[in-house]
Amino acid sequence: MIKGIGESLSQLRQSQTVTSHYVAPISGAPRSAPKARPIPKHRLEAYGRWAKVTQEQHNISASQVVLQSLSSAKSILGHLNKQLQTCLFSKSSVVEDALHKAEECRRQLIEIKPHYQGKRLLDHHLNLISASQPAALHFFKFRRVDLTSPKNRDERITFFTEKQTLHLFLPANKNRLELQDIIEPVLASIGMSIDRLSTNDTVFTAPHETWMRLSGGILMVGEGQRLPAGEPRNIQLEEKFSWQDPREWNFSEVEKLKMTLAKVLKVEKKVTVQIDDIKASHRLLLVKAKQLTASSQPKIELQHLHKFMQPHPFAYQVTSLMAQGNTNREQVSALLI
Repeated sequence: MIKGIGESLSQLRQSQTVTSHYVAPISGAPRSAPKARPIPKHRLEAYGRWAKVTQEQHNISASQVVLQSLSSAKSILGHLNKQLQTCLFSKSSVVEDALHKAEECRRQLIEIKPHYQGKRLLDHHLNLISASQPAALHFFKFRRVDLTSPKNRDERITFFTEKQTLHLFLPANKNRLELQDIIEPVLASIGMSIDRLSTNDTVFTAPHETWMRLSGGILMVGEGQRLPAGEPRNIQLEEKFSWQDPREWNFSEVEKLKMTLAKVLKVEKKVTVQIDDIKASHRLLLVKAKQLTASSQPKIELQHLHKFMQPHPFAYQVTSLMAQGNTNREQVSALLI
């Protein structure tokens, strides 16, 4: 028993001697960050090709989605054309039913809003949206408020939006154009501008994102001339429609149906042109894909490998065996001897 205790003490001393030479790392000491290994060039090229192919696939998918929507719009426009023809050249007994169907066609056109990965593909004029052709602007006026009407006293207008408060000073005895020059820089901070082509009235414009944010109205307060003073009031925005917008087409007055029919035919022609352009781009992409597939074959490497696959001459077989065995000429000679 005493011998066992002595052996235990001896082992304890040895362990203490070993551990005394070991210095534990300090946990708080900063460790050097591992060096980042550079990505090989061939991998970078592969990643680049993969990203390019992926982007092309997304472009093709988006064009297929918008092509389906445009084809549907063309079909609806053709049906609408027939209903308007019926209203113009048929008896009054079928006009009411044709107008009802025309209104249904209008509703279907308005509901065509294709998206891909959260991005709009068509605007409210049924135009393709691209980097070279942005979406059409929205045109509108402030309902029952004319900020550019000349007055004989100064007025301060305050706008309240979700994130901004704008202050506008409108001096007295200024004409409409002068007041537009004062208003436009202030409203530009919230994405609004003025349509300078409208000469008889002041019409504001905004991109789709701004319009969706402000279409419910803007809180405004004035000093009793153009706007009532006191508490802010929600001033509604009244949208002005273009002839390309189905919401502008008039189906209620029979005498205006000819003008509406002309607008429908123009929009149908525009949609047809866009469909043809997309189909042409699809054909071009198909040709490029075939060329890329054909050019990606390693022809030179295959030709070089082909001669080693032939049964003759014997030197090619020996060279191939040497390569497979990872041997050189001297090692093979030694084996043959």
